Amino acid sequence: MKSYASLLYTPALLLASVARPGKVRADMLVLDLEDSIHPGRKAEARALMASTDLTGSGIPALGLRVNTLATPDGLEDLRAVIAMDARIGGIPLDVVFIPKISGPGDVMIYRSLLSHTSNPPEICSFIESVDSVENALEIASVSDGLCFGQADLTADLYAENAFYLDHARARLCAAAARHQVPAIDTNSFELHDLDVVAAQCRAARDAGFTGKAAIHPRQVDVIAETFTVGPDALAEFRSVVEDYHSTPYGFAVDKDRVLAPPFVLRAQRMLQLHAPEAQSNARTK
Repeated sequence: MKSYASLLYTPALLLASVARPGKVRADMLVLDLEDSIHPGRKAEARALMASTDLTGSGIPALGLRVNTLATPDGLEDLRAVIAMDARIGGIPLDVVFIPKISGPGDVMIYRSLLSHTSNPPEICSFIESVDSVENALEIASVSDGLCFGQADLTADLYAENAFYLDHARARLCAAAARHQVPAIDTNSFELHDLDVVAAQCRAARDAGFTGKAAIHPRQVDVIAETFTVGPDALAEFRSVVEDYHSTPYGFAVDKDRVLAPPFVLRAQRMLQLHAPEAQSNARTK
């Protein structure tokens, strides 16, 4: 799965409001069929996805968060995705976000069902239960990305245990790094004080997350500023790798920096995550 710095969630019932060109500034628009849709209107939301034209909207990438397969609505969501051949409004669905999973077997059920489409979307799994935290490494091994669901995980506990939440974040980020897939942080519920959002973004980045969800367009620019890995950073990662391989030493100080295997490995991982096409081309030369 490509690394997306900013993911803007919007209720599927508001699909028409984002169908205009230039409306979505985030790296990905994620249509939500789960928490943001009242149980009595989920069928309406699915019908709207099947009837709205998104061609010409300029949406950079499209995701869909479905309901859990443990519910009738989750079954209907997957049935709808298959019936639409994993296309919404005429454009392909890039990623399906799956909630309320416990282990890798849950992910494989979704993957099996989505294989019935002509171009199966990737799968990003939510780590938002105690079971999924404990099984994060195995879940990452069969997923294309991981998302942190702090609100649901907190609901699984007796209290908002900050120590356990930090433990969950660490397990998620380590699992994502181990299997070289993106790690997406939970959304911020702060809609007005963008300094708070910026602080949350920096903390998530420092914990190892590679992107963050937004629930309002005003959060997108702050998230993008924190998580976007630009051309200059990518060029520096490439330089680290190239300079290390051009020196005859296993450890060297070059251009006022240390060149050693751990730093080279990190640079390679960042390139694989943020510029996989360039890495693939380099290997084929």
